[in-house]
Order: sequence, then structure tokens, then C-alpha cells
Amino acid sequence: MKKVFIFSFIVLGISSLISQIVIIRELMISFYGNEFFIGWVLFAWLFWVGIGSLVLGKLFKKAKTILKSLIGCHILVALFLPLEIYLIRLSKNIIGGVPGEIPNLIPALLYAFLIIAPLCLILGFQFVIANRTWKSFSRKFKVSFLLGKSYFYETIGFIIGGLVFSYILIFVNEFRVVGILAWLNLIAAGFIIILTKNRSAVLKTVIIILFIIFVGIFIGAKNINLETNKLRFPNQELVESKNSIYGNIAVTKTNSQYNFYESGLLLGADKEEIFNEYLIHFPFLYHSNPKNILLIGAGFNGALGEILKYQPNEIYYLELDPQFIETTKKYLSFELRQYLEDKRTKVVNLDGRYFLKYTKENFDVIIVNLPDPSTALINRFYSQEFLKEVQSRLSSQGILAIHLSSSPNYLNPELENLQASLYKTIKEVFSYLIILPEDANFFIASQNDILNYNPQPLIQRLKERNIKNNFVTENYIDYRLTNDRVQKVLNSLKTNQGAKINQDQHPISYYYNFVYWISHFRSGLAKFLAFLSKIEFEWIVGLFILILIVFLFFKEKIKKQNIFPLTMAIAGFSLMTAEIIIIYAFQIFYGYLYYKIGLIITVLMVGMAIGTWLGTKKISRAKISSVIKIHILIILFSIFLFFIFYFLFSASPKPSLIIELIFLTLAALIGGIVGFEFPIVNKLYLSKIKNPGQKTGTIYGADLLGSCFGASLISIFILPIFGIFQALILIAVLNIVILTLLNLYNKKSRM
Repeated sequence: MKKVFIFSFIVLGISSLISQIVIIRELMISFYGNEFFIGWVLFAWLFWVGIGSLVLGKLFKKAKTILKSLIGCHILVALFLPLEIYLIRLSKNIIGGVPGEIPNLIPALLYAFLIIAPLCLILGFQFVIANRTWKSFSRKFKVSFLLGKSYFYETIGFIIGGLVFSYILIFVNEFRVVGILAWLNLIAAGFIIILTKNRSAVLKTVIIILFIIFVGIFIGAKNINLETNKLRFPNQELVESKNSIYGNIAVTKTNSQYNFYESGLLLGADKEEIFNEYLIHFPFLYHSNPKNILLIGAGFNGALGEILKYQPNEIYYLELDPQFIETTKKYLSFELRQYLEDKRTKVVNLDGRYFLKYTKENFDVIIVNLPDPSTALINRFYSQEFLKEVQSRLSSQGILAIHLSSSPNYLNPELENLQASLYKTIKEVFSYLIILPEDANFFIASQNDILNYNPQPLIQRLKERNIKNNFVTENYIDYRLTNDRVQKVLNSLKTNQGAKINQDQHPISYYYNFVYWISHFRSGLAKFLAFLSKIEFEWIVGLFILILIVFLFFKEKIKKQNIFPLTMAIAGFSLMTAEIIIIYAFQIFYGYLYYKIGLIITVLMVGMAIGTWLGTKKISRAKISSVIKIHILIILFSIFLFFIFYFLFSASPKPSLIIELIFLTLAALIGGIVGFEFPIVNKLYLSKIKNPGQKTGTIYGADLLGSCFGASLISIFILPIFGIFQALILIAVLNIVILTLLNLYNKKSRM
């Protein structure tokens, strides 16, 4: 019996992690998600799992009922995941929205929050009910011991699920993944029925029928995937959809035009001549002889062709995802394919920042053609540190060109903050900067006095180089450099007092872009979020000190056992916050390297598994003083992390094996510390409860709820508004608060 419960918990861990990744990817594709959206989905996921363990876990107390409930949980997990994928893909038909455009925030958030509830409630409930079932068959073990074991085996499942998905299932279509997870859960349910000698013919029949159905789903997965993917693109013909390690690539057709999407974000159509002329010709005409070029971002649909008009020696075109280039080539015109295959074009499949750290090339012009900083990942290409890396790779008269979406006639306060943040950040690095405002504001920067608003030198060079354009003509150059919008935008950005400089450790532009997104749909909410960005960090620290004072005032009325769920919630919050910070900092140094980020998460889970195993071994000697020592370790860890990152951001070293090992070690450490705490806190909590068997989900639920608030608050607010170092200080402050309370209760227990 022990083996079947171990298998059940491992399957639960595998199902939880892989389902979470699949659903987050699906929601990101459907709702053009960023870290805010990921944070919200993680919040919703952990919230519902926590509710499932805390609320549903109180039901089903009889032995026969709980056994059938566990079998039912495995069956429901198999059923709910494919249903949720279908409903997510149907979302645009239910709540509206155009493919590739930013969604209306409130309906998108509510839909995401509600759609994942059924599966998450079952996953949370299953942990509790599996513990009770195990306890009913293993009466010699205490509940707290079994909880530690359960947490350990579930974490082993997380590790297996993370590795298998990151290295194998990432390339498999979603309905084949669904089939594999369904089989695992049905096999687990079957083992439980066989080994417990359950005679229910209904349950056996249901499992056999479902197993056959999911064989059919696995075989027909390609067609099912294509047909359900079409739901994402109403009024467009879906031509192709495939997964790469970086996301989902989709090609649609509208009349004769092909549109290219990556993870739901429209990267462009098969030819965008107007924008590409604007993007390329102004920076190139400012340079006296542009020969060595770096293009970071979309060049597949015309930008390369515009660059080649200048007869360069080399064009380094950085496109992270090789699958994207291979896919788009099939649908591009012969002319556009020729640009990609030109001997002067070098397509490099590397992260832009990673490339800049290692290349020895100097460039005459560097073009950054990326989406607005709608994610913390893209924000790295708008930071002060990135601009310094660009500056170091520019030739003596080198030019940088970068752009942001704008409004030609009116900058609302939210859009102005976004534009002003980039303006101030560029001015910190480059001596000279001009802005060309329109539907997109083009920022052109250099260290040399070659930039001004006189159109004549550019018009002269256009003639001398015999450049033939359809849109950037002599008259248009004169208009773009002399129209009254130029001075108007310059004045508003120069006089803006609120916008802050965008830095790697303080990605504020990402937050400004988020607020601008909100302003499209909820102006009042956007103003409130803009107000939050002005709050000083000291006020946040003061708030937690005030909470501590309130706790101290009412400490006599608070029951001793109630301190333990709060303690575990703080530990979960600390773990999730540290995980997000470590992954974010890793991206800054290494770029979007999916496998290595997956490795960090896996190493963190390994640390948790080892910590839980060690904690379970020490459970008989658990005391409040043990928990106090654990939270002292968390405080010391956050201080250590502070100084490690301070060194890395100050020295800005090149990525190396040593730095990679540092990140992996940090992830394992915090995972081990919090993993060790779980069985200890469970033992202390349950020892104060009259009916411990009825409270098996309390600490587990508190851990999840603490983690869910960590996932949302850190990724959405704390990290972009205050920065990495302040987020680490917040971990220390929260743990000092709980440490103070634990010490008070420890002294009371000795009296």
C-alpha cells in the first residue's frame, strides 16, 4: 500500500507542474500575457489549490468515502485539463478580442481566474484526501510524519514533471501531453482500486472507458490541436501552429496577407514596407558610411531589404528562435527570402544581450526592433545597462535606433511616463539624442555631434546614395524633422518629473507600459496604479512594522497554534519571491535560455525535496526554536542574496559557469530551507489541535496562499516599482516580523 500512495503523490506532483505550465502557456497565447498576467495566473492557481486543501479538505471523513474520493480526484484531473485547454482557446469567442491586440484587462483576468478553478480545487483537495487515505491504511505513523513524506513525494513529482516537460514535452502538442497525463492518473486510480481490493464495478468501467478515449485523443492529437487552435483566431485562417522551446508559433492568413504570431503576440505581416522604411532610413542617413550593422528583433518582413539598399559589408540579424525563421520562410515572398539568404546577412539565434557581451565586433548602426517593454524579459532591452552594452559595441560614429508605440496627437500621462522613462534612460548613456514622433516614436542616439533636426544633410545623402523609397522621400524627411510635434514631444519629456530611469535591477519601464495598457480600458485604475509607482519603499516597511505592533497589542487574544499557518505563509511568500528574483536576475545575465531557467526551477525543487526529507527525519525533535532558526536562515539568505546581486550588477561580469553555479546554488538553498520548515511547522501545528486528522491541509494551504501572494505582489508591483534590492529587504522585514512573534510565543510556552 505504501508504494501505491507514493506513486499517487508523485503523479499528483507531475500533473500539477505540467498542467500549470501548459495552462499558463495557453493563457499567455490567448491573452497576450506578460509577467503581470503570469503573476495573476500563478496567484489564481495557488489560491484555488490552497482553497481546495483548506476548504474541500474538510469534507469526506469516512474511510470508504475518502478512498473513493482519491480515485475520483485522479479521474477528474484526467478530464479537466483537456476541457480547460478547450475553454481557454475559445476565450476570444466568449469575451471578445482581436488576435494580436492587447485584451480588455478585467474580462481577461476574471476569465483566467475562473477557468482554472475546477482543476486547481481538485489538485489541492487531492493532497489532503490522499494523506487521509494513507493514514487510514498506516495507523502506526503520525499525521505530521505522513504529511512530510507526502510533501516530499509530491516535490519529487514536481522535479520529474519539470525535467520531462522542459526537455521532452515542450515540443509535443498539447493534446498528446493531455493524453500522457490522463494515462498516468488513470493508472494511479487503477492501482488504488486493485491494491485496496475495491469492488466498485462503476469505477473500474469508467477508468477503462476513459483510458480508451484518451488513446483516441493521443492518436488524433494533431487534428484536435489544429481545430481547437483555430478558435484563437476568429475571422482569420490558421495556416500553421507549432511549439518551440520559446513559445507557440502561429501563421494565419487574412485574404492574401500572412500574419506571424509568437505566443499570441503579432510580430508582423509578410511585408510591412512603411514601418520598415521609417525604422531603417533615418538612422542610416545620419551615418556617413554605415557598413557593419546589428539588427536585434524582427527583420524577416522587410527591414533587411531596406538595410541592403546601403550596400553594407555585414548584417548581424539576431532572432532568438530558429524555429520562427524556418517557419516564416515558408510563407514569405521570394524577395523577402532572398534578403534572409543574402551572403551579407548573418542570422544569429542568440539573445541580444548575451550576444553583445561576447561579440568582438563593432557596429556602425544598431537597430533595436522589438515590441514595447510589455514584459520584464523585453524590458532588458530598454534598460540603462543594455544601452551601455550597446554603446561599448558602437564604432566611433555609431548610431543606435530604438522605438516605442505612441500617439501622434496626444500623450496621456501614462504614455508620457513610458516615453519619458526611455528618454531619461538614453540621456544617461548617450550624449546626443533626437526623437521623431508619430504613431511610433523613434529614438536615435549617438555619442557624437552628428544628430540634429536639419533635414538637408539627410536629403543630400539620400540623393548621393541613390536610395529609392516609396515613403521616406525628400519631402517626408523634411516633414518628419520639422513638424511641430517634434518640439511638443521633446518639451513634454524634458519637463516630466515623475518618470524614473529604467534599470535592470529596477525595471520601471515595464510597469509604465503595464499602466499604459490598463489606461486603454480603465482610466481610473490606471491612475491608481500610476500613483502606486510614486510610493516610497519606506512606507511599505512602515506598514509591516505597524502590522507587527498590532499583533503585539493583541497577542494575548491570538491562540498559539494560529501562529504556525502565518509562519508557513511567510515562508511560502519568501520562497516564491526569491525564486522570481533569481530567475529574473538570471535572465539579465544569460537571456531567455529556457533550458537553464527550467534547470533553476528543478534545482529549487531538488532543494525542497532534500529539505523536506531532512525535516521529516528531525520531526521528533521539532520545537518553536527550530522554526525560529529557520527564519533566521531565511533572513541571512536574503542578506547574502542582496550582496551577491549587488556585486553582479556593479561588476557586470560576462556569463560563466561559475555565475551559473551561483544561481543554481542559491535556488537550491532557499528551496532546502523552506522545504525543511514544512514538516516541522506541520508537527508543531497538529500537536496543538484536538483532531489533527481533520486539519491536514491547513499548513499546506497556508504555504500555497503565501506563495500565491508572493507570485503576484513581487512580479506585478514590488519588483518593477521598487527593484530587486528592495524586494530582498522586504523578505528580511517580513521574516523579522514573524521571528519577533515566534520569540514571544516561545517565551510564553516556557512560563
